[in-house]
Amino acid sequence: FADSIIHLIELEWVDIVGSRIHLSNFRSAACHPSYLEQEKKLGSSDPSSVSLYECFESFTQPERLDDENMLYCSGCKKHVQAMKTVTLWRIPKILVVHLKRFEYRGTFNRSKIGVLVDFPLDGLDLDSHSPQSSVAEDDFVDDRVPMMYDLFGVVNHYGRMGYGHYTAHARRWDETGAEREWAEFDDENVTGVADTDSIVSPAAYVLFYKRRLFL
Repeated sequence: FADSIIHLIELEWVDIVGSRIHLSNFRSAACHPSYLEQEKKLGSSDPSSVSLYECFESFTQPERLDDENMLYCSGCKKHVQAMKTVTLWRIPKILVVHLKRFEYRGTFNRSKIGVLVDFPLDGLDLDSHSPQSSVAEDDFVDDRVPMMYDLFGVVNHYGRMGYGHYTAHARRWDETGAEREWAEFDDENVTGVADTDSIVSPAAYVLFYKRRLFL
């Protein structure tokens, strides 16, 4: 090439009938979404693991809306970049935590998030995230009980986006507490878990916690 520039084209198979790739949209490899994502990963300073408590903190942090999601203000009659805050309205008996494991960044950029989320098997304390205490006769739970949870089930996903294999870890429980023994469920195979530390892994996808009502 006269200008010593090599133009690269990276293709990815997608399951979209009738989809077309317009090469004119990518004038160089640096413009392709996959290239930009890889650059982001290489230059990222994010830790290889986070705690479940950090996830809750991030989930409830105030966030300013961007230009494409502005809120219409009835006072000033304009669209403004308002602050959005997500809070926990009620802490239930059974808490299901769905970890975000898959990213969609356009048709050509889909990936699985393999960061280890460190979660406790016993004693997940959500007292700092509890709403203002209020007790009524028809309340699902008594908010005066400490916001302490014990894990009783985990759904795991192995593989990549679009394909993979699911397994589960679980233990028996009732209103008085949870058993110490865990079992692993892999299709028709059920085996005991000798090392409970192995339950906390990057494969964890959905967590099931039971509120510890009786101390």
